[in-house]
Amino acid sequence: MQRVSYIGHSGFSLELSGAVLLFDYFEGTMPVFPAEKPLYVFASHAHRDHFNFAVFDLLRQHPNVTYILSKDIRRKWSASAFEKRGIGRDVFDRIVFVKAHETYDVGGIRVTTLDSTDEGVAFLVHAEGKNIFHAGDLHDWVWDEESEEDNRRMTARYREEVERLSGIPIDIAFLVLDPRQEGDFARGFDYFMRHTDTRCAYPMHFWHDHSVFARLQALPESEPYRCKVAAEEEYQNE
Repeated sequence: MQRVSYIGHSGFSLELSGAVLLFDYFEGTMPVFPAEKPLYVFASHAHRDHFNFAVFDLLRQHPNVTYILSKDIRRKWSASAFEKRGIGRDVFDRIVFVKAHETYDVGGIRVTTLDSTDEGVAFLVHAEGKNIFHAGDLHDWVWDEESEEDNRRMTARYREEVERLSGIPIDIAFLVLDPRQEGDFARGFDYFMRHTDTRCAYPMHFWHDHSVFARLQALPESEPYRCKVAAEEEYQNE
């Protein structure tokens, strides 16, 4: 069993047979998560469109929640800053803070991290025999206003991280497709799909601009993997 729910921006939940994964909640209405399944809450970095302290409200609603957060969140907010938001030291001490290029066994899942080309980490989660990838802000962030050399360095960094996934079958990938990059909006998405063994991909980080779905499908280079990309109709929260 697997059920993907889009929540908003880069926020998704994935319900498996014996667990639920929640990634980068920032806005939108969360599904009601089954109380009998452990809930793993991920945040890839501290940017406000990827991390919201509201995820700790789940402790009042769900009996078994584990938080797996990038270490830059701890650098930005200390234990006392958490306490000022009503999150006690006992909760803070149980958070699994992660850094890039490490592997963590957390409960019944295994989490491997990649380095972001922006802030924090990307997550590769192995659970119930499946590999689930959430990019966070790992992406080929090239911009017209940046220098050619800076853009070349960005592309090299991005591709170096993607190479770490070589040979790993990825069942579900949540990947950036950002319309603010204009003509380069699909650059990172396309490279990922062409250089990994990904079976199903969900676009994210598109800032409510659903035109990216049709634009991606219209690109000639997307032809080999179009059937693997989730349809716009699966995005019900906007």
